[in-house]
Amino acid sequence: MSFTEIESCIIKYLCNEATTKELDHLSRWISIEGNEGVFDDYIKTHYEITTAMSKPDIEKIKKTLLRDIERDKKRMKTRNIQFFLKYAAIVVFFMGSGYFYWQNNLKPNTVPILIPKDDPITITLDDGTTKIIKPEENVLLKDAKGNIIGRQDTTRLTYSQTPKLDKLVYNTLKVPFGKRFDIALSDGTHVYLNAGTTLRYPINFVEGKDRNVFLKGEAYFEVTKDKIRPFVVSVGSMNVEVLGTTFNVSSYPQDLSTNTVLVEGSVAVYKKMDGEEKGNSTLLEPGFKAEWNNSNGNISIENVDTRIYTAWVQGKLVFRNTSFLKIRQSLERKYNVKIQNTNTDLDKQLFDATFDIETIDEVLESFNRSYAIEYYIENNEVIIK
Repeated sequence: MSFTEIESCIIKYLCNEATTKELDHLSRWISIEGNEGVFDDYIKTHYEITTAMSKPDIEKIKKTLLRDIERDKKRMKTRNIQFFLKYAAIVVFFMGSGYFYWQNNLKPNTVPILIPKDDPITITLDDGTTKIIKPEENVLLKDAKGNIIGRQDTTRLTYSQTPKLDKLVYNTLKVPFGKRFDIALSDGTHVYLNAGTTLRYPINFVEGKDRNVFLKGEAYFEVTKDKIRPFVVSVGSMNVEVLGTTFNVSSYPQDLSTNTVLVEGSVAVYKKMDGEEKGNSTLLEPGFKAEWNNSNGNISIENVDTRIYTAWVQGKLVFRNTSFLKIRQSLERKYNVKIQNTNTDLDKQLFDATFDIETIDEVLESFNRSYAIEYYIENNEVIIK
């Protein structure tokens, strides 16, 4: 990249407007010998300015900034690039901060604040008792009779101490919008549950029977191999059967289809039938997605980039050629907010976007800047015009 492009990336980084691609370019540039010191020097100056802006004396800040510029001009006659790099974004930030100060101190603050809801994670035992799971705790798991069946280590449940049972005893874990959770089943299978997901599972699998769990929402499975007992995920009107593999299944109530994306191993997708009978199965190879139409049972297979469909496990949202309708539904689940769209044409438009650590406000502002999507907040709901 040219220096002008790098300079643009740094300015956008400072203003919190850099895209993922620009951050990647900036990261590679910083890794080059000599550039990290330039960037660090800039960060120090940025910190001084932002600290001063917390109790602003505008004229004093201007004088300080101009003094530092003149000082560094004398010290850096042969390093003009580094000099400009350090201050170009500072000027942008200073102007923006001054405006922010004027907006928030000379004008009444009438901008509503969006506050995501904080619903609890719950587990329902076989006898119908429901308990709240607090992700910050480390506690023992007990069944309805008080027997220890595993433990909770903050955001993961592990069923490693379950007694041998002759019948299936189920627990149901419900993860609300805005949260994620993990569970290690008694056979060692690891399941990552996305926001808005419910998983019903046995506390211990019974010998001679399939390892069967029931899913509503989205989950990423790392299944422990067992040649004798297949692992079956029942979701809606279909089953996903494996012996040992890694895959993602997504089927939320508002979705028109159920998607199964295979990362490694092999799976068979088939329609649920009465009794022990199985419908015609479709085999899936790694790197492919099976899309099951929930209304007519038709299935389509396509080769995909599995990272797009599994990025949520690392807390990311990745959209490629995705309708805005699906994007805002994903945002509602991840952030536990309500997004109402009055622009029906917008829901049909396709977008590419990647989000990681951004807040919901930053995500919405990103769409506003990049695609001129206008919105306002009313009664703690996002309403898109």
